[in-house]
Amino acid sequence: MDVQINDKRWRELVAKIGKEMANKGVRVGVLAEKGGNEDRDGITMIELAAIHEFGSQAAGIPERSFIRSAFEGSTSEHAQRIMMGKTIKGVIEDRMTPDQALEMLGLWGVSRIKKGIKAGIDPANADSTVAKKGSSKPLVDTGRLLNAINHKVES
Repeated sequence: MDVQINDKRWRELVAKIGKEMANKGVRVGVLAEKGGNEDRDGITMIELAAIHEFGSQAAGIPERSFIRSAFEGSTSEHAQRIMMGKTIKGVIEDRMTPDQALEMLGLWGVSRIKKGIKAGIDPANADSTVAKKGSSKPLVDTGRLLNAINHKVES
């Protein structure tokens, strides 16, 4: 006796989601179109973010990855899989559109980055920086960098 599987609904779902998601994605970080190109004090937020993310030997600033570190490592990757699973399930069950799922992932990513900064990024500020800004907590001074972290759903 042969078993026949009716995969019509599955094929319809894959076709629908595949077509809707073909050229979509979400970007998270300090984005030019969301204020990242704003120039204050002779430096844009994108430049400031890059200096901290990768460090600057010339300026004596160590690498303090606040974007990559929010998404790398087994704990972060596990959290990403859970979040993506929830959003995919929401799309499959027609509880949200693909755009809503991407919006949710973007907000989640922004939250992860900001939470990491607030918790503290190593290495701590140098004594000279602490004396200048009054805090040993890196990446937190005026709140400008923290507020520049954003997301954008792309179609």
